[in-house]
Amino acid sequence: MRFPAFPAAKALVAAALLGTVSSAWSSTAVAQDNPVDIGVIKDSDRSVVQKMLYTKEGRVELGAHLGWMPFDTFTTTPLVAVTGGYHLSEEWGAEVAFDYGFALENHSYRLLTSEAYGISPDAYGHMLGISAHALWSPIYAKFSWRGKKVIHHDVYALGGFASALEKALMPDATTAFSPGLGLGLGMRFYLNQDATLRVQVKDDLLIQNRVKTEDSQSKFLKQNVALTVGYTRLLKGK
Repeated sequence: MRFPAFPAAKALVAAALLGTVSSAWSSTAVAQDNPVDIGVIKDSDRSVVQKMLYTKEGRVELGAHLGWMPFDTFTTTPLVAVTGGYHLSEEWGAEVAFDYGFALENHSYRLLTSEAYGISPDAYGHMLGISAHALWSPIYAKFSWRGKKVIHHDVYALGGFASALEKALMPDATTAFSPGLGLGLGMRFYLNQDATLRVQVKDDLLIQNRVKTEDSQSKFLKQNVALTVGYTRLLKGK
């Protein structure tokens, strides 16, 4: 038995294709005839396209840090530090810091005190540091690490009071107290909502008071530059 062809089915398929093309053409024509006017976008209308994922406002930040003062003329000083601060907003905060240094004689000091030169410079090594400063964090950003992980971070500047207690490397081991101004820059890399890795450079400009040379010169300008890396915890806010 032979079955006839299906001209009716072919006609239905052709009609369906024709209807789809016609509908798409009509939609395009309507969109072109009725464009949507979004107006003019001003610079003042532009804002952050995504909310901050990691926040600091109203939170206490406590940290422990390791550092190094490599640029002193006669010493090189590893140090440890602890910090505690409060963030008034995402942009502004205040912090206090305490550090302890292990001042070591560097190559220049050992060379001068060697038999070849026989000179004993009146050098002082860093022992203790106390500072209180304001934090300004104007930049919050993120970047992609190898296209696999997105790392959120902020950039901050700091400035405020700095002080140091230092001890002479000479056998008399006299101490000198040095108040001054501390300025610095740093970056805070967010590990999660409550933890960060902080990298910082801080420059303390100090006026060192030396008792043993007060007859000739009692005040000396001292500059302590410290590079630190630390881990901090952001405690829950209100």
